[in-house]
Amino acid sequence: MTNRKLRIANFIPSLSGGGAERVVINLCASFPRNEVQPILIAGSLTGPFTNSIAADVEIVDLKCANIRHTIGPLRDYVRQANLDLLISHLSHANLATLWAMRKLHKLNQKQDLGLPEIAVVEHMTMSAYRGEKWRDKFIRPLARRLYKSADQVIAVSNAAARDLEQQLRLPPSSVTTIYNPVVSAHIHNCCQEPLQHSFVEHHSGPLIVAAGRLSEQKDYPTLIQAFAQLQSTLPSRLAILGDGEERTNIEALIDKLGLADRVCLVGFTENPYQWMHQADLYVLSSRWEALPTVLIEAMACGCNVVSTDCPSGPAEILGDRFAHRLTPCGNPSALATAITQALDAPLDADEVIRHASQFDFNTAARRYMELLSL
Repeated sequence: MTNRKLRIANFIPSLSGGGAERVVINLCASFPRNEVQPILIAGSLTGPFTNSIAADVEIVDLKCANIRHTIGPLRDYVRQANLDLLISHLSHANLATLWAMRKLHKLNQKQDLGLPEIAVVEHMTMSAYRGEKWRDKFIRPLARRLYKSADQVIAVSNAAARDLEQQLRLPPSSVTTIYNPVVSAHIHNCCQEPLQHSFVEHHSGPLIVAAGRLSEQKDYPTLIQAFAQLQSTLPSRLAILGDGEERTNIEALIDKLGLADRVCLVGFTENPYQWMHQADLYVLSSRWEALPTVLIEAMACGCNVVSTDCPSGPAEILGDRFAHRLTPCGNPSALATAITQALDAPLDADEVIRHASQFDFNTAARRYMELLSL
């Protein structure tokens, strides 16, 4: 027996400012340091979250901007790194990881390489995923072929797990659910920092906040159209945190609806929790998710919330207690009504914070460590 710490690595393409990337940063911070040496492997160590990595995390930069090019370097690293568990995040990275391991498993039949357990984590609901690039259409057929070779397939919500089993033709109950590590003292500390922004300081009316990549998935046009419907009866402000490929289209819609002085595209911010804490309402307008981290973060800040009932995650997060805050996807009128009702009767902040605590760091870290005993 030895007292050697477990070497647990998380692999992700980059550290761009998305929900999955924040989850990886959080997970690396979550593991108990007396038991685990956390390792972060990035296809390319780029993106705003590079400044958020805990100081004692071992960092590996494969220096590959294209995820296909990570297969060889990842395989070489795993062969010599003496890992106990390799956790891969996001579909493209998962496929690259499993492809890299194919050759190592063949070599392992000839010599004991001491290969790690492999867990692949899906951060989306596979059936709802449309993809943004032509190569995304290959994800589902490749995943059907390769995911069966993983030691563990992980989804971040129960609904996403069952969906993944169906879409990839995996055995029932074979996909494990592990909720994302979201809630920590860091959120509570950051949300108390004063928010200094001209949009907050120089405009009046209730502040509505949304956060996430400016992409088709987040369906900001529905939110903006709903917001426009409110202005005649409930003048308010809308701040959207995040950047992405749909920014130009969203700006055009804002101008078309005459909302330039009422809607602010804030861009990426390292501390979204200031905004969530200051907001009168947080709105998630997504068409699909798996477990929307930002909704949990907003609740951890004690924020009043409304969400589309998209597949999947929001209904699971809100539970029976807050199910009345769900509204249909892609329906501006229904979303406008839900926003009005939420602003008229806000949720109790302390109750919302308690509800969000089920998604804390320690629980997630232990669940991943338990994979090694399965």
